Amino acid sequence: MMSRSEKEQTHAASLKILERSGAYVRSATALRLLKDAGARVGEEDMRVYFPESMVTDALRSSSKEFVLGARNPKHDLRIPANGFPFLTTDGFPVAIRDSDTLVKRPSTRSDLEKWAKLADSVSTVDFFWPSTTPTDLPTHLQLVGGLRTSYENTEKHVQYQAFSGQEARFEIEMACAVAGDEAENRRRPHFSSVQCIVAPLQYDGGSTDAVIEFARAGIPVVAMSMVTPGMTGPATLAGSVALANAEVLGSLVISNLANRGARVFYCFVCTPLDMKFGTFATGSPEYGVLGIAGSEMARHYGLPSMMSGYGSSAKTPGVQAGFEKGITTAAVALSDCDLLTGIGSLNDASYASMEELLIDAQMWEDIKRTWTGMEVNESDLALEVIEKVGPKGQYLSHPHTLANYRKLHVPKYRDRSSYTAWEASGKKDMLVTVQAEVKDILARHRPKPLDKDVELKLAVIEKRASKAVA
Repeated sequence: MMSRSEKEQTHAASLKILERSGAYVRSATALRLLKDAGARVGEEDMRVYFPESMVTDALRSSSKEFVLGARNPKHDLRIPANGFPFLTTDGFPVAIRDSDTLVKRPSTRSDLEKWAKLADSVSTVDFFWPSTTPTDLPTHLQLVGGLRTSYENTEKHVQYQAFSGQEARFEIEMACAVAGDEAENRRRPHFSSVQCIVAPLQYDGGSTDAVIEFARAGIPVVAMSMVTPGMTGPATLAGSVALANAEVLGSLVISNLANRGARVFYCFVCTPLDMKFGTFATGSPEYGVLGIAGSEMARHYGLPSMMSGYGSSAKTPGVQAGFEKGITTAAVALSDCDLLTGIGSLNDASYASMEELLIDAQMWEDIKRTWTGMEVNESDLALEVIEKVGPKGQYLSHPHTLANYRKLHVPKYRDRSSYTAWEASGKKDMLVTVQAEVKDILARHRPKPLDKDVELKLAVIEKRASKAVA
């Protein structure tokens, strides 16, 4: 989408933003690192001006290849992705669409347990970013306790977040317990962390302290810019891309100063503002455009990236959700990012639905099948078969059909029966089918449990965290 010269122009604009406008960095530890490295720091207002050389060094030295470890090694993810992005759920809304009542309500630890089991069972989901927050836990325990619940209910890599250096240290301790020890967790980090930047150009103290802790421990960090064109960024897309790019580069610098060669994912989740309603518009074409721009800037730098697809403002699974998610996901999926997030989300990612997760997973299988294309070779051209069948013949009973028909994609939840058969079955739509599937999966799927000694260690860490100062 962007030419090389446009990427270079965007990079130059971002460097000017960081050097001339600077950013507020509300972490004393980060301020010391930046000042010692040569950045100009305003002592009174915590405003930092990043020199170009500091950004260049961070881009040069950051890790470009590493592994996202899982407690079951078959789910390890090697970065960069080879071909398709690794797919995950959407992260951390505080509400869920109840599968029984079909209404939105606050999410609980029990919901997180079910969500983890569901994601663990779906092969299309490559790693787990929790789409529910356990709001029934005390606020200062929701992340540490949620990480424990995630580990207990999925064998896949877990992505989390931390709002303070203290939370980060508890989470690192849990990851080391699951991995076996600190050295193994550093080699194959058993979780990664999404750390959001406050737009425009603000690095919150607690989150930035967490970034530093994670960098030093070898935990990959997703540096997520959430610039909103028209509200926290310019209404022009190019201006918002330059601003978001500057924010990610600033976070990269902080990670690199904490630990040279830190593992950082470049990330845009930039959602335009609907000026009519004052709401976000994740289902808009611009949402896809911004995701593509982020992917292309990351590739320009040689950095691994996470982008968001499956954008939709729909409140329930259905026509609007399918329409908007199809557009935004197909666009970003083709942009060569490494991680792709968003499945299961509704209403601009303000809450999630387990039924929507299954529908979105099916959509991804269809997108991947389309993207794979077709082979053209002597066998698949089937000239001998065509000659033998000849004009006015049929291929249904030919051995070639029997040998090859399974190559055709068969969706799991979409109805392809005749109208008469569909009518006779009760006119069930996809949502009815996936509702039954969710219940079936939760009833039968059992991820391999953690070892008893690891379970005990996680429980002890959570108990210590519960007594810590919030």
